[in-house]
Amino acid sequence: ADATHTERGLRSASHAAARSRRTRAMRRVAAFASQALGRASGAASCHRSRRWLGTQRIRNPPTADDAGAGTGRPPRVGVPRDLPSTPPPFEPDTALEPCSAADRETMFRQIVKRRAYPVGCASRCRHGYPRAFLHAPMHAPKQPNKAGAEEVTPSCPEAAGARAEHAIGWLTCPLLNEAIDALEKKGGIDDLAAVVAADPRLRSALRRAHVTAADARRWLLSRTAWPEALRSDAAHAQARYVLFETGIAGVDLRHVPENETGKKKKTSAKREDGGGWRGNGVKCLHAHVGDALVRGRAANAIGHVVLEKLARDGVETNGSAECWRACAKPTLRRVE
Repeated sequence: ADATHTERGLRSASHAAARSRRTRAMRRVAAFASQALGRASGAASCHRSRRWLGTQRIRNPPTADDAGAGTGRPPRVGVPRDLPSTPPPFEPDTALEPCSAADRETMFRQIVKRRAYPVGCASRCRHGYPRAFLHAPMHAPKQPNKAGAEEVTPSCPEAAGARAEHAIGWLTCPLLNEAIDALEKKGGIDDLAAVVAADPRLRSALRRAHVTAADARRWLLSRTAWPEALRSDAAHAQARYVLFETGIAGVDLRHVPENETGKKKKTSAKREDGGGWRGNGVKCLHAHVGDALVRGRAANAIGHVVLEKLARDGVETNGSAECWRACAKPTLRRVE
C-alpha cells in the first residue's frame, strides 16, 4: 500500500512538473507576442481602406450548396451571402477578399463536407490557399426555385428556419488544425488560460476579442433587413443572444472578466433559455486562431499568441512544402 501511495505521489508530481514547464513555455511565448503587439500598435498602422479590396459580388457561386456536397441534408444559405460594402470595424493583418467559387470549393475540401457559409477569405498561405474564412453570422433554408445567390430575408417563409452562428473567423487550414489539435491534447487551452489570468494585458486582449466579435456580426448584417427583425421579433430571441451577447466560440459575454483584476461583473440577470459557455474564457484555440487570421492580431491577440507558440514549436504556420496536397483539387495532387 505504501509503495502504491508513493507511486501515485510521484506520478502526480511528474504531471504537475510537466504542466509547470508547459505554462512557463506559454508564458515566454505570450511575453514575446505582447512585445510584438506593442511595437505594432506604436507604429503607424495602414488605413482600413488599404486593407479592403472591395465587395464585388461573386456572380458564379459553386454548384454545390453551402452545406457542402454529399451531406445529404437540405441546402441552406448564409446570411449575408456577400461582404458588406462598408469597411469592417477591424483592421485585418491581410486583405479580406470576397470568396470566389474556387475559394469555396477549397474550403469544402479542407473541412471535408461539413456545413459552412463563407463570406470572405483571408490570410492566404505560401501556396495561395486561404487559411481561414469570414463566416456568415446566420444561415437559413435555401428558397426553392431561387438562384443560389438569393438571400433569405425576415419576410421569407424560410426565415422561420434561420439560425445564428458563433463562428466569425473559421480556421480551415488542415496543417494548422492538426497542430492545434495536438496542442489542445497536451493541455494547451488550460495552459494559455493560466498565462492570460496572470497577465493584465492579455486579460484585456481576451475580453476585447470576445466583445468585438459581436460588433463584427453587426457589421456583417448591417446591409440586410435582419437587424430590425432581430430587435423586434421575440421568435428570434435565441439568434439575438448568439449574435450580440456571445463572443468567440459562444462564450457568454457576461462571464468574461471586465477589468484588469480578472473579476467578472456581478449581474442578477437570468437567461430564460439557458446556455452560454461559462467556463474557461479561452475555450477553443482553433476559434481564436481563425479569428486572428481573419480580423487581425489587434482584434484577437490571443490567436496571435497561439500562432507564435506553434512557430516556436517548429510548425510552419504559413504552410509547409507538402501541405498544399490537402487543399488542392484531386487532379492537381502529384503522385510521387
